Parts: sequence; C-alpha cells; structure tokens
Amino acid sequence: MAGVFDLELTEEGGQTEELSDDEYFETDEANGRQQEYGGDGLPNEEIMETLELSAQTVNPSNIRKIGRESFEIVSLLGKGGYGKVLLAEMLDENRKKYDPPRLYAMKVLKKATIARNQKDTAHTRAERNILEAVKHPFIVDLHYAFQTDGKLYLILEYLPGGELFTHLEREGIFMEDMASFYLGEILLAIEHLHTLGVIYRDLKPENVLLDSKGHIKLTDFGLCKESISLGDITHTFCGTIEYMAPEIVQRSGHGKAVDWWSLGALMYDMLTGQPPFSGENRKKTIDKILRAKLSLPPYLTNEARGLLKKLLKKNPSDRLGSGPDDAAPIKSHPFFRHTNWQDLVNKRIEPPIKIGVTSAYDVSLFDTKFTKQTPCDSPVDMSVFSPSMNIFDGFTYVAPSVLADLATQPWISERGPRSPRKSYKAESFMLNNGLEGFYQANAATAYEIASQRNRGNAPSHAPTTVVASSKAVNGYDMEDMDTTGGATAAPTVPTHSGRRSCTID
Repeated sequence: MAGVFDLELTEEGGQTEELSDDEYFETDEANGRQQEYGGDGLPNEEIMETLELSAQTVNPSNIRKIGRESFEIVSLLGKGGYGKVLLAEMLDENRKKYDPPRLYAMKVLKKATIARNQKDTAHTRAERNILEAVKHPFIVDLHYAFQTDGKLYLILEYLPGGELFTHLEREGIFMEDMASFYLGEILLAIEHLHTLGVIYRDLKPENVLLDSKGHIKLTDFGLCKESISLGDITHTFCGTIEYMAPEIVQRSGHGKAVDWWSLGALMYDMLTGQPPFSGENRKKTIDKILRAKLSLPPYLTNEARGLLKKLLKKNPSDRLGSGPDDAAPIKSHPFFRHTNWQDLVNKRIEPPIKIGVTSAYDVSLFDTKFTKQTPCDSPVDMSVFSPSMNIFDGFTYVAPSVLADLATQPWISERGPRSPRKSYKAESFMLNNGLEGFYQANAATAYEIASQRNRGNAPSHAPTTVVASSKAVNGYDMEDMDTTGGATAAPTVPTHSGRRSCTID
C-alpha cells in the first residue's frame, strides 16, 4: 500500500494544526494580523473593512482618463503608409507641462488603412497584445493604448538614442567587443520572446533602438507570431529580405530558428558593413540567400567566424539555437566568452556608445528627413471608415506601472548605402501589381532554385525544405487566405533608410 496514504511532516517532525471546515484564517501581511472568515464565507465585520460597490468606487474620479488630448506633439520621428511615429509630451489636467517633461513615442495608425485586410488587423492586435504581455529590460515598454473614431494610438517608451542603424552608419563597422555587447542584449530580448512563444521575425538595425544610457530596446512588433512552441511552424512570408531566413523565402514553413538566422545576419552586418547576402536586385538577393556560400572576411577572429557559420546555416535544423535549449548554446559560444549574462541583463555593464543628447527634446539621433518636418496628427476622412465597426474593441490599455501613479494625481524595400560602409541596394518589393504580382515575382525565383536543386544542379548546401504544417497562420486557416488581393504590409512605420518590412499571407 506504499504511496496510497501520503503523510505530510513538518520540519520539526511535529503535528500540524488542522483548521475546521467552519473557519479558516488568511494572513494580512500589511497589518501583521489574521482575518477570520466564518463558515458562510463572509468576513468578520469587526476585523475587516467593507466597501460598497458603486460607480465611484469602481471607477474613482481621481483616475485620469488618458486620450489624445493628454498629449502635445513635439516632433515627427518616422512616417509610413499606415501612420507615423511622433515625439509627444504628456500634459496634466490643466494642459500644463510636467517638470521634468514626460516624453513618449506616439505610434499613430489609421484604422481605415488597417481594416481593409483581416490580416493587417490581426497583426495590429498581435503587436498591441505582445507589448502588453512582454516586460523585459531590452524590450520597449508600452505605457498606454487608446483609440479615436479613426485612429489607434500606442504610447511607447521614448528612446532618445535613436536607431542602431544610425550608429552603424556613423561608425562604419563595430569592433567585436562592441558588437558582442549589443548582440548579447539583443539575444536576451529574443530569448525572452521565445520563452513566451513569440517569434520576432523582423530583427534588423532599424528595429533596435538605444535608450538614454546606450542600452538597446527592441521595438516594432507588427510582424511577430504568437503561440509558437518548439516544433511549431508558420508560413507567413514576412520580414526584411537581407535578414530573412531561407525557410521564410521558400515559404516552406518556419519556427523560432528564423530569429537566430537574423541575429547572425545582424552580427555579420555589424562586423563587415553589410548583411551576408545582398544583391543588386531582389532576385539576386533571394538567390544568394538560398544558394550562395557564406563569405567571411579574413580579419574576423576565429570565435566570430565560428558563430557566424553556425547561425547562418541554411538548414534550420542545423542552425545554432534551433534545438530545445534555444538561446543557451549561443550564449555559451566562445564569441561571448567575456560576457557575464547576469550583469548584462541587469545593465551593470557600461554601453560602448555614449548618447550625447543636449536636452530631453533633442531628436538629433533621428533622421532629419522626418524631424525637420512640421509635426502634426492629421485628421482622418471618416467617410472611408465606420466608427460603428468593433474590430478594435479592447484596444485601450494603461500599464500597471503608471496606473498607480495616475490614481495619486488630481515593415522589404530599397536600402540606401551607408557611408563609409560598403554600398549595396536591394530593389523594392512593394510592387504595383498587388499580392499576386508580389508573390509570383518572389515565389518564381525560389521555385526555380528549388527545381534546380531537385534536378541535382544546386549545391549541396541548399536549404532543406521544412514540412509545412496545416496549422492556421496568424489565426486564419490556409483555405481562408486571400491570395489575389492587394499587397499588404504589416502596420509598422518604416525607418529613415526607406526599407520596409512587409508580410504576405
């Protein structure tokens, strides 16, 4: 009968006191006392304070409602087809500025543009949900989300250090110790997303921002895929071509390993001045991603060369980080031999780049193409969008970190050359023929290469096809997907390089 009767022993070996079925005690740590409940489940009114539920107690008047009128536009930081990113300053109830100023990055999205396609709506919701759920030192914070009849607003942490792309452009290339610092922080952010079942899918220098002290923050989650476990795959064609893994290009199904390919492409970019596979046009870029052998400059150390080779494996099952341990084997690679991961995640290591801004309003580290424009939150033509549509219900959000404070107060396109970095360009993928033309132009290239491989004409390192899954993509069954409509891009605001990320379902 061993194991049938479980005995619970105290540390002292003594007996434990049993509470009767008629009463139990719940510890009140704040007051250092016990609160007694009777058998009827009701509290002892002599000990516990009761509060009547009313509109005032549930929604107290001293909780300020945050909306568009709570912010004043300071500067334009970025702009795209779906909306724009603005530097916004929060005002108090009397429309006065706080001291010190409270600055945020306000991402404004047009409902009418997003609502044209179900998948764009799904991507927008996914971005907002991920930003709410994910809290990490190296991921941008969402403070508020609200909407008007015609627009969606995401009020994000403002990062005055600008894009990593800007600093790469200024430096030319990073030394390996400098690259290892930023790659380490990025790796920790991606690892955290993976533990939550999220694939990032758009890692590139433009989506890595620096805070006021020089630490990185991942931003722009419009291309993320949620609820992906080990072994699960999805099929959305999305990302930025120079950093896109072979299995995405082939549309053969992809999982979390695509983020580690992108990390390798970003590492190569940092150390050499350009991504590992880039051509004069999209066809040549795709061809190189699928077929070209990785070329490594002779000045790279053995540690850097070794990590690049393992991250940029065309077969995802051979790629470092593709196994059940995810980021662990990457973190233990000799390239990161000098990295103390505990100190890194706690921001105890001094960043190599110093952010030299002169004031809280200094936007000099953002592209002057935008910052020199007169900032405005333009009106919306409501004739093209009905406010009665409920597709954005539940969008509103206030971060718990600011809720207590409130209670106490009355997207694939051309990329220009980086000088003095190596010059290259990739032709825009945003075609005028709609989704069908987009898909034919890219799928034909991948199909041609795959056919050559099957005939024995392709090199042995060509990527292995991953078996496609019948799982729904981004919440939609494959049978329901529109493959003839207009080309759609995820609701992400393009950066100053002009390069967009896009998603084709």
